[in-house]
Amino acid sequence: MKEREPAAPATPSPGDAGARALSAAAWLSAVLALGKFAVGLATGSLAVLASAADSFADALMSAANGWGYRQARVPADEDHPFGHGKWEGALAVGQGTLLLGIVGGICVSAALALIRAEEVRWPLAGVAVLLVSGISSGLLTFVLGRVRGRSVVVAADAAHYRIDLAAAAAGVAGLLLVRATGRHWIDPLLGLGAAALMARECAGVLRKGLAELLDESLPPAELSRLEAILAAHRDRYLDLHGLRTRRSGPVRFIEVHLVFPAEAPLGAVHRAVQDIGDSIREAFPGSRVLVHPDAAGH
Repeated sequence: MKEREPAAPATPSPGDAGARALSAAAWLSAVLALGKFAVGLATGSLAVLASAADSFADALMSAANGWGYRQARVPADEDHPFGHGKWEGALAVGQGTLLLGIVGGICVSAALALIRAEEVRWPLAGVAVLLVSGISSGLLTFVLGRVRGRSVVVAADAAHYRIDLAAAAAGVAGLLLVRATGRHWIDPLLGLGAAALMARECAGVLRKGLAELLDESLPPAELSRLEAILAAHRDRYLDLHGLRTRRSGPVRFIEVHLVFPAEAPLGAVHRAVQDIGDSIREAFPGSRVLVHPDAAGH
């Protein structure tokens, strides 16, 4: 007996909160990147250039994430019966890899600046740009964090802006210290510190993307909720086995085998399967649930 499954989620409308937030993030990041590159080249600040490179990557990734977010919500079709949710995981892995490459470039540039003892010009102009960047990044982090639903690409975008916020803070601190002490090696040193924070965030983005591509089980908190639902109906079946879960983009896939007495009426088994499946779907909206009834001793 196979339980009915809900229809796949529709493609998000232009008013969808996630799509709207990602689009706004892409445009704002592009504007910030251009401004920071101009000031970074004028001042010679590695911290400002590091922040500019990060904003440029954020603009590209926010645009790609917006596309992936929409693709992941295209309904299942004949060629993709399980939907298109893997786009989110694939994009997360791709952008995490790209950002690690950018982090490597920042480390090389900062190391060369330390070796060559390059001087920072016009530090106060850099401070002004980075303050604007930090405020914008903090705002975008807040907006993306408020998007409902667990989306890998939205979470990855929020991570980008946390990185940008850290880079801006390091840049402001470095430029002010250079201004106050005249020691220009402080700026590239703090640039290396910002790069270390970026690498940590990149590792998190990669892990989340790979988790979806490799069909990792739902998080422990969600598994506990699922087990509680099954326990609440424990009087309607003898045992359970084969509980499997995964997530693909916005859709959770949940599968479980329930064991019923061999002599149980078919109608009662069907009602139990239907009720348990409905309880799971109510707790996990949009999930695709499959409950297999098994006869005891078979």
